[in-house]
Amino acid sequence: MKRRQFLLSLFVPLLLLAQDPAAPPKPPKPQFFAGQVIEVDAEHVKVTRTSVGRAPETHIFALDAKTKTPKGGIKAKTRVTVRYEHWPERDLALEIQVRPFNHTQKTT
Repeated sequence: MKRRQFLLSLFVPLLLLAQDPAAPPKPPKPQFFAGQVIEVDAEHVKVTRTSVGRAPETHIFALDAKTKTPKGGIKAKTRVTVRYEHWPERDLALEIQVRPFNHTQKTT
């Protein structure tokens, strides 16, 4: 019994130290969103996508100095895939990749 109390007296303070409330929150897991660019400027990019049988979805992503963008820049009506982190105050774009349009036509 004394051994158990001794072990508890050692581990309880260690557990309390491990749960530091002042520790910064973990960064959220990166997510992806693919669609067509509607609007773009130096601070944000607005992307929309449509799926059959669903309402169109629009997301606005904040851009910062660390956001990786293509060398040629991003223009409206371009298909893109955005890798982003969802923070409570905004969605922060980490990387934007431009995707080519598929101009193949079915022949019958």
